[in-house]
Amino acid sequence: MVQWFSDFNDEQKNLVLKELLIGCELPQLHLLSVKMEANLHHGCPPNCQDLITWLPTNQATRILSYMDPVSLCHAAQVCKVWYQLSDEPSLWRRFCCQPKWRLCKAAEHKQVISHMSHGSIQWKKVFAERFRLRNNWLKGRCTVRTFEGHSQGISCVQFDDTRIVSGSSDKTIKVWNIRTNAQWSVQTLVGHSGTVRCLHLEGNRLVSGSTDCMIKVWDLSTQESWSSIACKVTMTGHSDTVRCLQVDDMKVISGSYDKTLKIWDLPTGRCKMTLRGHQAAVLCVHFNDTKVVSGSCDKTIKVWNYHGACIMTLSGHQDAVTCLQFDATRIISGSLDCNLKFWDIHSGECINTIDWKAAEGHTGVVRCLQADSWRLVSAADDKTIKVWNLETGKRLVTLRNHTDGVTCLQFNDFIIVSGSYDKTVKLWDFSSC
Repeated sequence: MVQWFSDFNDEQKNLVLKELLIGCELPQLHLLSVKMEANLHHGCPPNCQDLITWLPTNQATRILSYMDPVSLCHAAQVCKVWYQLSDEPSLWRRFCCQPKWRLCKAAEHKQVISHMSHGSIQWKKVFAERFRLRNNWLKGRCTVRTFEGHSQGISCVQFDDTRIVSGSSDKTIKVWNIRTNAQWSVQTLVGHSGTVRCLHLEGNRLVSGSTDCMIKVWDLSTQESWSSIACKVTMTGHSDTVRCLQVDDMKVISGSYDKTLKIWDLPTGRCKMTLRGHQAAVLCVHFNDTKVVSGSCDKTIKVWNYHGACIMTLSGHQDAVTCLQFDATRIISGSLDCNLKFWDIHSGECINTIDWKAAEGHTGVVRCLQADSWRLVSAADDKTIKVWNLETGKRLVTLRNHTDGVTCLQFNDFIIVSGSYDKTVKLWDFSSC
């Protein structure tokens, strides 16, 4: 048979091999694979089976661009050539530009600057930081710093890159240095004669509202004694507690227990308009360029225009609406009924409810909330802070460290700052793990 086979031409040899293969069982096929392995690639260059290695660099990079970040890291472990290809900055820059991995503009600018080397940006390191940061949020990995000094519960907090500002039932406002580990305040602002219920910090300007019915504007750039001298403007007009406020460059909008909202001219402190319609105390307010949204003890949310008209009233909460925020598509609200609700901002329809039973929601009064492009953070009298997926409403993580109800919070891409009835301010840092 061997002699016959050697006398065949190529076509005849191929025909015989095909017929023999048809008759082979598993042991024969295994023998073939072992015996033929060395011969199959005889004359081929090293690593001839690696398509990526033999493609032009731009085409190989294009193929790798279809991988997700984790798969690309696995690909980098295959060999030196794959490692070099997967290290291409354009691949990691593309990830950084995807909405899932974006930070706020200020944070992105600061991060990119910190990873510049010899005029080029180290995009892989930029992305690695963002990947770790997001995973820390999803898994609740953070370090917690505690700031002590108030003699009574904290009612409101604000922060920027260098400081935390807190208001308390002890009638004072304290300013803390965020960059040091000192747990004691740097300055104490005294001027309100009642509980400081709300704050808004923008640059060196701080605006506060109190149970003394006053709104005060403070200049934090003052380096002198921190007393009422630092108060630059006092706004009077509300007849009861100023419970909430928001500020931009030209105006302050406040809500009060006197059932009204007021729009104030920031430079002069003059009241420009009063919005009436709520049947009970106004507890929360949020505005943009076209509308003002408020929540009240009358269990409703109202949407106002800047002509002073209420254009929509949303009903659905079973108790007072304590906190809210809105964007172009939805309003998110929290309530004394312990629930979070999502509303369509155009129709006013309630599109989702997060409660304790169905969604692992809060078991106490929801006191505060804030949302960004992908997450919602809320806090409640159950002593917890919860982080939610904004699109699905799924609970991502529950944070516990306060020893009493959490009354207020603010967050950015890296930290949460919270205040509590336990008299402390806490900084939850997700970037340090």
